Amino acid sequence: MARRSDLRRLGRVALGLVLPLAFLAAWHSAAARLNNPWLLPRPLAVADRLLHPFARLLDTGSLLYNVAVSGLRVIMGFAMAVLVAVPLGLAMGRVGFVRRLVGPFVEMFRPLCPIAWIPFAMAVFKTHSVVNLFGVRYSNTIFDVVQVGMLFILFYGAFFPILLNTIDGVLGVPEAYVESAQVLGASRAQVFLKVVLPAALPAVFTGLRVGLGTAWMVIVAAEMLPGSSAGIGYLMIYAYQLAEMDVLVTGMILIGLVGALLSWGIAALGRPFVGWQAKVR
Repeated sequence: MARRSDLRRLGRVALGLVLPLAFLAAWHSAAARLNNPWLLPRPLAVADRLLHPFARLLDTGSLLYNVAVSGLRVIMGFAMAVLVAVPLGLAMGRVGFVRRLVGPFVEMFRPLCPIAWIPFAMAVFKTHSVVNLFGVRYSNTIFDVVQVGMLFILFYGAFFPILLNTIDGVLGVPEAYVESAQVLGASRAQVFLKVVLPAALPAVFTGLRVGLGTAWMVIVAAEMLPGSSAGIGYLMIYAYQLAEMDVLVTGMILIGLVGALLSWGIAALGRPFVGWQAKVR
């Protein structure tokens, strides 16, 4: 029985590798036929970049450094969005007055693409970094490359997916759950903490995954802001200007890999809190 289970698991892994291997084969064939590394690099050239994450690239630092800079920017912008969107979403989902008050404002700004805010961020925040907010001109830390304008754009990109999913999660709590708790003598605070919040958590974590993914996608555009000198998006743009296509493609692959890792991390973080959902189903 164990052997059969291992074979099934191996079969699933092999099936998942079919398309990636086919893609690599087609990529290698096209690159060999074109024979122009300034247009389409070979997979081995990109793999060589990925296997040397500490090597300095185009005077912007190593791959690892650029990914760390982008990751720090995204995590900070995402954390700000969580701190605002989750409490606001819970309030809008639970209190009709708050929903009617804030709802029109949210619907007015929600359709605006985060990238559309780049000119606004350039004009308002200029090249100020996070440390400048505390009256420090230069701190000789990684926070010197975290611009306020970038955080604003990343915050905006993550905010609405988190907010809307949180609202839907609260509104989707069956009224029977709430009434049952009230009949048993639960107070309003107990109903919220013991019934509404746990029942809404699956939707909240879905919003967190979507919001973090959106922030990570927006990072390339955010790093186009003046004053940026590091980050995976900046590295890709600089590589394009210098026709270093192997570096550009490496950046694209890293964005996909790190994005998948972040999504997996949020899912793993939420599993202990939403595991009951699978049992209910």
